[in-house]
Amino acid sequence: MKKLNLFFIPCAIGALFLISCNNQKKPVQEGQSDAVVSQTTAIIPSVADGSIVYVELDTLMQNYQMTIDLTGELEEKMKKMDAELTNRQKKFQTSVNDFQNKAQKGLETRSKLAEMEQQLGVEQQNLMQLGEQYRMEIAEEQSVMQRKIIQAIMDYLKEYNKEKGYKYILGNAFDAKILYADPSLDITASVLQGINAKYKAEKKK
Repeated sequence: MKKLNLFFIPCAIGALFLISCNNQKKPVQEGQSDAVVSQTTAIIPSVADGSIVYVELDTLMQNYQMTIDLTGELEEKMKKMDAELTNRQKKFQTSVNDFQNKAQKGLETRSKLAEMEQQLGVEQQNLMQLGEQYRMEIAEEQSVMQRKIIQAIMDYLKEYNKEKGYKYILGNAFDAKILYADPSLDITASVLQGINAKYKAEKKK
């Protein structure tokens, strides 16, 4: 009897993909509005007239209540997927152990063992496909979640700037091309307070 080449499939979905909003390095994506410019290389006017300000994007995204809520929802979904996959893997491993025990002790005919081996191979393939399906599903939802957050921030900054009238609202981040910015131009706290207030009000509707 040919030895069954089965292995225990890693079950921790959380180890395969990471919710990265809390550690996002490039939160502003291509296609952003003129209201937010995180990596501009354009020549900009003097800041003396107060027409240029910036927000710390990492801080803004990490403390935006929408980020916190959506991240929590995604983590819960990941936990459920992980639990389901882990449970199915345990059942599969039990079947593998039973097959190996019967094969070693000669408790089944060769034809029966061959049938069992074939079935285990199918189950193993199904588990691998399920794990990949979950990984892709979470990755897609994470991408959509990030776009929703970025869009909400850009939409709010348009409203925010109707009153403020800034020429540029830059987005500063760890790897942005803004190498230095005067802290007096940082409007992160004001934007964060306003965007969270708006989000809270919209949730109550």
